Amino acid sequence: MKRILSACLEQTIKFESEEEHQAFIANLNRKGVKHKVVGAKSQPDNSVMVKLIRDYNRHPIGDYFD
Repeated sequence: MKRILSACLEQTIKFESEEEHQAFIANLNRKGVKHKVVGAKSQPDNSVMVKLIRDYNRHPIGDYFD
């Protein structure tokens, strides 16, 4: 039988505003989702592009955040 020992998701998300981005991060914190913002860039149209790594289905994250 196979088992998942560690897992994570790498996402790039475009938010329409900085407020939307902050609300998303606050929601992750509220839910206890382990995450790490790798990079964030403001765009000319006032949107925000964020690259982040987050846990996947509460599996252990192993050394992904190191």
